[in-house]
Amino acid sequence: MRVLILAVLSAWLGFGQIFASADVSHPPLESYGELPSVRYMDLSPSGDRVAYAERRDGSDYLVTFDFHTRKKSYHVKIDDVATRGIWFADEDNIIIRASETKFVIGFRGEFDYSGAFSYNLKTKKLKFLLRGTDNIYPAQGGLGKIVGDDADPGYIFMPAWMGDRYSDPNYSLVRVNMKTGKGRLFKSGTGDTVDWFVDTDGTVLAREDYDNGSDTYRVYTYLNGNRELIYELETSQPPPGVTGIKSDKSALIFSDGETHEESGNVYELDFDGNKTPITLGGRGGMIERVIRDGNRFVVGVKYSGAVPSYTFFDPDVDAAVSGLVNQFSTAAVHLVSWTDDWSKLLYLIYGSDTPGSYVLQDLETGQMTLIADERADIPPEAIGQVVAVNYQARDDLNIPAILTWPAGADLHTANTLPLIVMPHGGPASHDRVTFDWMAQYFANRGYLVLQPNFRGSTGYSSEHEDLGKGEWGGKMQDDITDGLNALVEQGLADPDRVCIVGASYGGYAALAGGAFTPELYSCVVAIAPVTDLRPFLRDVKWDYGRDHWVIDYWQENVGHLDDEREKLNSISPARSADRFQAPVLLIHGKDDTVVPIKQSEIMKRALEKAGKDVTLVELKGEDHWLSDGDTRIETLRAMAGFVDQHIGAIAN
Repeated sequence: MRVLILAVLSAWLGFGQIFASADVSHPPLESYGELPSVRYMDLSPSGDRVAYAERRDGSDYLVTFDFHTRKKSYHVKIDDVATRGIWFADEDNIIIRASETKFVIGFRGEFDYSGAFSYNLKTKKLKFLLRGTDNIYPAQGGLGKIVGDDADPGYIFMPAWMGDRYSDPNYSLVRVNMKTGKGRLFKSGTGDTVDWFVDTDGTVLAREDYDNGSDTYRVYTYLNGNRELIYELETSQPPPGVTGIKSDKSALIFSDGETHEESGNVYELDFDGNKTPITLGGRGGMIERVIRDGNRFVVGVKYSGAVPSYTFFDPDVDAAVSGLVNQFSTAAVHLVSWTDDWSKLLYLIYGSDTPGSYVLQDLETGQMTLIADERADIPPEAIGQVVAVNYQARDDLNIPAILTWPAGADLHTANTLPLIVMPHGGPASHDRVTFDWMAQYFANRGYLVLQPNFRGSTGYSSEHEDLGKGEWGGKMQDDITDGLNALVEQGLADPDRVCIVGASYGGYAALAGGAFTPELYSCVVAIAPVTDLRPFLRDVKWDYGRDHWVIDYWQENVGHLDDEREKLNSISPARSADRFQAPVLLIHGKDDTVVPIKQSEIMKRALEKAGKDVTLVELKGEDHWLSDGDTRIETLRAMAGFVDQHIGAIAN
């Protein structure tokens, strides 16, 4: 099985050597484990300033930078909750979305509670949006979602569950005053409503419902003043559905989740319910997302893969973005923001000598301006080269992957390197060219890192993703093993110095590697892993209810809780603890609402009972995503010591 190198990231802006200098600096571990120093940058509608979160001394601050005065302003500390996003609602109001794990008396368990704040640059006041709004349901996640701007300055549209704790709530549309933070019911939904699409004048162009009892998905419009049903589909799981609005308001951009030869999986759905295949250009491959404005009018699409590409409906914008992508042909160029008139575009670019750089493109002058780096304390020479590769699985399926080379290594002469296999979470996700803080830390310390996009991964084709159904612990795991073996066969990796590391599904895959191919690994690190599938699925059923569509998803992708007991046990690492040979490090946030910490506790007890070497690190106050800088550092410190101990530190 030969590894085919598809692309090597050359130095950013085309300068420097393809291979990093042997004179490598080694930033402290904290530089990698801490949250990026600059995050969530957004361009104001006029392009006069940017706003972002800046990390200083372990805390987040809302910061703006004015291009005219060249002044940076610190506005407010935003560190009590996990920051999830920052953007301009209008020229004066900045939205901050954040979340925290909460427990509400009288409701089931903990949940990830999100909310949104508005900060007014003139009044300097921070308001919690929807607080004080009449009839807001007391226990709900996703409360910080914003679906549109109002033409009246200072107002936005937000969906929220409405109702008291003694009645069944409805998912309704609320018009919110950013000055006061209070909202007023704008349009009532039902308990089946899942999303709203609204024009700036308040016209509800689409409402999506999913009836879990009858397995029916519906799309309604209020375009003519009254609610009209325009689309209905019987399906056991909600489809992607409406993803945006056509710019001329003649149709919705829609996906039914099925791939069709003539159109892919994206249509125009007009307001009479007619579906028309649309072609969004052949520049990329699988559509990763549609690119939308504040009211979710579609302006273009972003294609997935190792590095992204784009198609825009406006030919001038398309030419500008395509030109920049071509200029940085081996880097990952992410369009993150733009002005109302599209005269200025803001990008986040990952290349071989930047840990992520925010760059402003002025279409009128042609000027490119570097605004800030995500991680100012990691110099170019410390960055490991990122390489996109393909290899063949044992059944000849093509598996895309990402390799991160040790910083300073010559790709032509490197051999028998200590290897970290790092499967991604999801598993409906994929690894790509980026600055991965875990992979880059280990690459800086002399390790080769493999991140395989095994079957079941998104980003390459719907067929590749579908091949993962029912293959937890099976062919998905074989794909990971085959990547490791390919590197060993080529002489790049030392088979006696391999550790498997992962988080979430990747944590499951790490433990599955330790259980089902124990001879391959010298150590195993699993962060927030699923370890015993039957107890996990019982918890899912308890959380959602026996007949919820989420249960159907798990049955389709993993197995049936009641009918496939033997299968679920056979692919659960906790049920094969006696097969482990390598020591195991478990790391889990105590506030994880996605995979409860008891999954790691089950694994620890099983390994201890089997007489195996296991350590569990519990992260106080941490969620599923390692959102806190202090606990990220704690996680990386535990991992680094463990991996160095068992497969040897190369550089310190």
